[in-house]
Amino acid sequence: MEDKVSLKVIEGMVEDARKGIVRVVNEVMGRLGLNTGDVVAITGKRSTVARVMPAFPDRCPSGSIQMDGTIRQNARVGLGEEVILERAEWQRAKVVVLAPVLPGWTLEGEHEITHIKTRLLGLAVVPGDQVSITLFSGREEAFTVEGVTPRGPVVINKDTTVRFKGGEAGEIKRQRVTYEDIGGLAREVQRVREIIELPLKYPQLFKMLGVDPPKGILLYGPPGTGKTLIARAVASETEAHFIHVNGPEIMHKYYGESEARLRQVFEEARKKAPSIIFLDEIDAIAPRRADVHGDVEKRVVAQLLALMDGLESRGNVVVIGATNIPDLVDPALRRPGRFDREIAINVPDQRGREEILRIHTRGMSLAPDVSIPRLAAMTHGFVGADLAALCREAGMYALRRVLKDIPLGSDAAANLELKVTMRDFLDALAEIEPSATREFATEIPTVSWEDVGGLDSIKLRLQALVEWPLKYPDLFQYFDLQAPKGILLSGPPGTGKTLVAKALARESQVNFIPVNSSLLFSHWWGEAEKTLHEVFRKARQASPCILFFDEIDALVPTRRGSEGSMTSRLVSQFLMELDGLEELREVIVLAATNRIDLVDPAILRPGRFDIILEFSPPGPKERLAILKVHLRRKPLAEDVNLEALANMTEGMVGSELEAICKRAALLALSEAVHSGRVSPEDKATWRISSRHLEQALREVLEEKGGETSKPEARTLRTLWPASGSGREWTKIGR
Repeated sequence: MEDKVSLKVIEGMVEDARKGIVRVVNEVMGRLGLNTGDVVAITGKRSTVARVMPAFPDRCPSGSIQMDGTIRQNARVGLGEEVILERAEWQRAKVVVLAPVLPGWTLEGEHEITHIKTRLLGLAVVPGDQVSITLFSGREEAFTVEGVTPRGPVVINKDTTVRFKGGEAGEIKRQRVTYEDIGGLAREVQRVREIIELPLKYPQLFKMLGVDPPKGILLYGPPGTGKTLIARAVASETEAHFIHVNGPEIMHKYYGESEARLRQVFEEARKKAPSIIFLDEIDAIAPRRADVHGDVEKRVVAQLLALMDGLESRGNVVVIGATNIPDLVDPALRRPGRFDREIAINVPDQRGREEILRIHTRGMSLAPDVSIPRLAAMTHGFVGADLAALCREAGMYALRRVLKDIPLGSDAAANLELKVTMRDFLDALAEIEPSATREFATEIPTVSWEDVGGLDSIKLRLQALVEWPLKYPDLFQYFDLQAPKGILLSGPPGTGKTLVAKALARESQVNFIPVNSSLLFSHWWGEAEKTLHEVFRKARQASPCILFFDEIDALVPTRRGSEGSMTSRLVSQFLMELDGLEELREVIVLAATNRIDLVDPAILRPGRFDIILEFSPPGPKERLAILKVHLRRKPLAEDVNLEALANMTEGMVGSELEAICKRAALLALSEAVHSGRVSPEDKATWRISSRHLEQALREVLEEKGGETSKPEARTLRTLWPASGSGREWTKIGR
């Protein structure tokens, strides 16, 4: 058995952040004679203590130790550096004195002390360590361990007295952001670290190689995906001087003042090197000079270019730019030597969303029924900021639920045991709109497969085509299959095409973007094509996603003659978006039409709309299923025979059957009002009888007008003469 071992530091698990835990493989624990939960000493540039836990072999290679950002800071080491791990002798803490890192923190009462002590139970500390605690308010606060009794490594227990003292005057530190605070961006963070950490930490290696280190990186992606958070985390982990520059701080009305402020920023960074300059929303500071007319913007861009690679060396200073519109940044900046690498920070996938949710809920009191994986599966299109808002809103729902019976200002509120339940998260989900689809925000359809009568074969095919690729991606990859790119729903009006699209959007639990074709058209040349391109771009960004075009024959009609017309250009743009150079991944284009003969033939070939589903008028069994769907919540009299009614409505489509049911309910309601039976005691008499269905059917048939010449329509009309006594309903009644 060994006394100590040297290990390489790697990033800790998100679930272990702020818990004072390090993880090593079982082999290392066996070499040191450690058991799960033992206290170990970790020596880097400074010595600290933590509890050791076994690591998962797929996450922690042999010879490595997983440490979160707080323990790395206490040991004064960074990722990739070496630490010495050994068993530590410890005692139970009698007194622990904590001081807030940030000034201005005050205790909110005895309940706050009890809450902090609960969060500290089992934590191993030595004087000088920092600990991060989620306060009763939900905000994280960092504290420094000023002293402990007895001396040396101690473990906080339920008998430990926790005392607080104020921070020193003038001691102002920034809240530390670590890599464990970033979820779902492991690959992007790794690429940023390669280009930023190495030049700042090991500049001598580049001198030995005889190459200049990279000096700039451009992060681009939708708002809220974590661009600023990555920059702050890198600055904290490298312990570099961090300068955050906003566009309005630079721009000034006086001639030459804007350039002077920009020079001041770079001069400060050079004096306090190693430094990181973070240019947030760089498209506002350095727009395309060809597109701006102001002289100030052009001078600022020229000054920024000169500072980034001019005659005077920039020194050990790295520039990070961030924007959500990279096309608006001046092209001169986007070349090697200025911004050496461009990294896309995209909308997180399901695994990324699960990591982000675990980060934002690690300080929350969650009920046992809360399922983070289920929430991650339901939040397609949500970026990190949206998920943070979701957790915050769920907490607000929990507060409203508990406080509604407690008087405002009552002391009883301080002693409540709050738990955020799954119901709170689901209610909050209805309030939060994903950033990726906010421009096309629409209410989530409330239609489910149970609301679609009949169409069983079509429902099964759509489930296989849309839901299976999302639920069983490994199977599709094994069989070398891809989900269909486009599905066209074709059939007469009223057969349920739009209804099926809504049900599919709800049941598949993916983003649903309905496109209003009329809003795409514009009298400005090229504007309609640009809008259509933007729709597809948003769909790619919010994938997995269903893009629904209703009445697509109006958007992409058959091209005839004039190739320069707007419709011809729109058809060409649509074709290019479907199978152009930019691939549609996890985006299914769903379209509906009742005039497939008017749709351009180029749209209908395999590879574009791979599947065409025909909706035909319903048969007797399907009509019965539709009638049951529309009458399931309506009170029916005993004399109603739905099977007979389904047989007598031959030739009718779903929308006409729905109209019959609604009209019969309205007739029954009208009869109750006119007869004065409106009190709750008369509820037993509120029923839809065969008389009401008879009259509703007759009215719907009369409104069909020219279609009454059909044999089945004539047969129905002879059953009910104008007098309408109701006795002829013997074929439908029991």
